[in-house]
Amino acid sequence: MSDVDVIVLDATSGGEMLHECLRSIIGAREIIVFDNGSSTPIRIEGVRVIRSDQNIGFAAGVNEAYRHTTAPYVALVNNDVVLDRDWIGVTTKALDADPKLAAVQTIIRRDVRTIDGAGIDVSDGTIRQIGYGLPIGSALPQAWGVSATAALYRRAALGERVFDPRFFAYYEDVELCARLHDAGWRTAVLPVDKATHRGSASVSILGKRSKRLRTRNRYFVARLHHGVGRTSALLMEDLKLLLRGKSSVRGMIEGLCSRL
Repeated sequence: MSDVDVIVLDATSGGEMLHECLRSIIGAREIIVFDNGSSTPIRIEGVRVIRSDQNIGFAAGVNEAYRHTTAPYVALVNNDVVLDRDWIGVTTKALDADPKLAAVQTIIRRDVRTIDGAGIDVSDGTIRQIGYGLPIGSALPQAWGVSATAALYRRAALGERVFDPRFFAYYEDVELCARLHDAGWRTAVLPVDKATHRGSASVSILGKRSKRLRTRNRYFVARLHHGVGRTSALLMEDLKLLLRGKSSVRGMIEGLCSRL
């Protein structure tokens, strides 16, 4: 029996996109879809569906699904991701080999030629995906953390919950990596590309909240975990992004001033 349970969140009636994702998951003990207020009809045999009447957020939705898992390893896979057939085998082998490794991902493709993400970098005081838009095979820096776009986690490291529900959506995986590192665990990005991400195809459900949450939650991470994002660097980045309409003043205020 596989040591892996897989969680896929769906809030957008994912249709064929979701079903292609589910069909690509090979070798799991159980696949759980958390239907986050979408009432998506699931037509894949053997998939367990847990439904919420309303969208409770990515973080809380994953936490609810996680309570229904029991395997020693738990994978999180976005509904707009397609895994290679050996993704579970490759990532499981990495956790099996290193008992101090809490989470692992592979390089994720945007298309057959281009990288979507190769882990998280916080070295310059901001928080960003490594490798986005670069050609497959490019030299990449060592990642600080892993992205929950498609990642495998060790249950013993996670404890009783996966994400901090205050984040709702965006950067909750960064906060999790910081929490794991603080507890003495490691994370790693394997130097192989084994998944394809369609690029936030499910973001439309959040509408105008998306920009505010993306802005706000970076400051939440920096305030909760010293050294993971610097407020000064984030502010400088957001001022530049505001000129292009890609940041939120309200998100900046909430991120800096909200009570945590």
